[in-house]
Amino acid sequence: MKPRFFLIALYTLIIVGIFNSSYGRSKNFNYNAKNISGYFSALVSFDDHNYEKSKEFFKRIRDPKKNSSSHSSKHIQSLINLQSYTEAQRYSRSLENKKVYNFESKLILGLVELKKGNSFKAKFYFNQLNQSYEHRMVSDVLKISLKNWATIEKGGIPSIENMPDRYNNFKTIQNTLAHCFFDSPDTKKTFREILENQKGNFSRYNFFFANYLLNKNNKLKGKEIIDSASKKYPRNLLINQLKKTLTENEKNNNRFDCQEKNHVIAEVFYVIANALSTQGNYELSNFYINLSKYLNPHFSSYDSLIAENFFILKKYEKSKKFYKKLSESGSVYKWYAHRQIAFILDKEKKEKEAINWLTKSYSSIEPNVYQTFDFANFLRERKKYKKSIKLYSNILSKINKNHKLYPKVLDRRGMAYERINEWSLSEKDLLMSLKKSPNQPYVINYLAYSWVEREKNLNEALEMLREANELKKGDGYITDSLGWALYKLNRFEEAKKYLKIAITLMPSDPIVNDHFADCLWKNNQKIQARYYWNYVLKLEATEEKLKEIIENKLIFGLEKT
Repeated sequence: MKPRFFLIALYTLIIVGIFNSSYGRSKNFNYNAKNISGYFSALVSFDDHNYEKSKEFFKRIRDPKKNSSSHSSKHIQSLINLQSYTEAQRYSRSLENKKVYNFESKLILGLVELKKGNSFKAKFYFNQLNQSYEHRMVSDVLKISLKNWATIEKGGIPSIENMPDRYNNFKTIQNTLAHCFFDSPDTKKTFREILENQKGNFSRYNFFFANYLLNKNNKLKGKEIIDSASKKYPRNLLINQLKKTLTENEKNNNRFDCQEKNHVIAEVFYVIANALSTQGNYELSNFYINLSKYLNPHFSSYDSLIAENFFILKKYEKSKKFYKKLSESGSVYKWYAHRQIAFILDKEKKEKEAINWLTKSYSSIEPNVYQTFDFANFLRERKKYKKSIKLYSNILSKINKNHKLYPKVLDRRGMAYERINEWSLSEKDLLMSLKKSPNQPYVINYLAYSWVEREKNLNEALEMLREANELKKGDGYITDSLGWALYKLNRFEEAKKYLKIAITLMPSDPIVNDHFADCLWKNNQKIQARYYWNYVLKLEATEEKLKEIIENKLIFGLEKT
């Protein structure tokens, strides 16, 4: 019995040691089995973005006055991501009463006071926002920004110069919103400056500028801004939904007034959330975008970022929920949201359902050429080539040769024609696309590779592929095509150089590995060639037709295949 007792004791010490070393022995945490179990279950649920479960596990942990900082942070984030704002406020208040410091709780309490109009009380909480490890990328700039916006009143521009230089874009945004908030004489000038700024994507500020003008009853100028922006940014949801509102009297679920402090701060949080999403921190991005929704619940566009974050995280049911909500915000959002839901259904291996879903959605709207282009691409990518060709042709009948879409529609239709063995029509479309827009590396690659496969115009194809390689360095497909063109020209040693690079870039691509194996064989490296052919047979992506070809190569080599 003694050895068994010893092992149990040792195991216990190891578990406790891991817990203490990983999370730090804290006087603020009640270390009993139930709490530790609940804590880990909550963290696992939180990391899985199951906020409903994490919330329940966190609530079960006894003695909240002894909660760890990590527990408190994750608990509040779960509540905010569930949009349980009242509960988050209540929990934050309990931490305050028990004198437990927490970054998220101070932030929540400050925002609560801000919404009440208690600016100085809000600043009191924002002053307590210390540097946070989890919020390290934003905590400094957030504290400065919130303190400024909490206490400003009509009468002066808030000081933003004390922000670190790395936040120059953020300073530019704040400056623009500040002028708008104060309705300063330079407001229009400041908006034009940000819209002309080349150091960032400020396209959405066309929407804010137009809204400012509309709120000033300058409807004519506001409409001009939106009309101009919709031509420049035909895929911008905010801009084009507002255009629908102005021209067709559609409802607008995106209410924004830069002279409302809460709306401005909501946009500040959006900027942070978008930056975090770009950096791959989707969890914290959702936290901040949900704070945007707390401050401005009448801005449905915020749902698009939440839905996108969940989509990237492969939390498809959550993503669909927000896309469905977004689809109620007008016809522009409806098509975008339904298209994204179709992508999700496809990811869930429900291709037929995805096609039927998007077909039904397309039939329910009056599509513009961009929406038709979306639908045609969706069908082509799912091998519905003839249907996609019909749609591409429909677009071409409605636009002129100077339209932005013209070369793109031609090359997509050309690709679809190639897939149904209508090569003469394909070649014509691809050549016309390149004539209209020459510097398209993937279109160049598609045409040149098609020539190589048909052993046609080999020298011209080679030069085109060298050009594509210069335009898009380090692309596996183009590098492979370049190597394969050299192979077809019997320049095997030179071909090997590029094909070796290609398999480094795309180690799991069956075609690339097959090309490299063929080249090795021609360079009299037959053992190595057989190794790569065998490897192709093991790859999940290898199609049955290619497997048959490879099996023949393994038996007979290249001489009899």
